[in-house]
Amino acid sequence: MNDQMAHQFPVLSAAAKPENLDMMVAPDPVGHFMLVALPEVEIRTAGGVYMPETVSERERTASVIGTVIAMGPDCYVDPAIPLPDVAPGTPITVLASRPRFPSGPWCKEGDTVLFSRYAGKRFTIDKVEFRMLADDEVIATIPEGAKVGGL
Repeated sequence: MNDQMAHQFPVLSAAAKPENLDMMVAPDPVGHFMLVALPEVEIRTAGGVYMPETVSERERTASVIGTVIAMGPDCYVDPAIPLPDVAPGTPITVLASRPRFPSGPWCKEGDTVLFSRYAGKRFTIDKVEFRMLADDEVIATIPEGAKVGGL
């Protein structure tokens, strides 16, 4: 494919996060949920072409990367197996379930993460878009400084 036929995708920096995030009051996630801020979408492509507002809005809505802002207390914690209430000395058999996160947490606060296009609950505060994701909806972490395009 030649350069004239190539698609122009906006390039999002993995370190990009909304500027006014530090002054913002956002909800605290509960349980196994995490709060993820979506990056501000550039209105210009890597080739310097300005995108119309509708394309920019579509890119923002379909964004699949974000920065983990806060994590609920149960993120990446395997649930405890409740033991049956029996008399002392009574033998019991407990079938251990396979841990959901055998290698530990997949991400931490401040990490840039990749997730499914329709994952989580979307909402906006002061023109900044957020997603509330479950801990198992994170697909990958993106190294700091990486450029991600064509999402």
